[in-house]
Amino acid sequence: MKAKSVRVDLPEEALRGRSWDAQAIARDLRLLWLLEEVRARRLGFAKAAELAGVPQAKFLGLMGQHNITPFDYDADELVLEFRRDG
Repeated sequence: MKAKSVRVDLPEEALRGRSWDAQAIARDLRLLWLLEEVRARRLGFAKAAELAGVPQAKFLGLMGQHNITPFDYDADELVLEFRRDG
């Protein structure tokens, strides 16, 4: 898979009490970025799970932890759709 690199400077204060594991931090940041791409509807959750290298079920669980819906409709859109069909 082709990849682009991004440099992120993290404040040392934010890392106090944590072991410095650059690869683990990079994985966390990549996962959070993919979650935000799904939240913004720029990426589907199945593709984001693939790019994150995690099973879809695990990614859905992470979405739930971050209050991200797997549905393409927000609550107001669903209400309008049901009213139209009902």
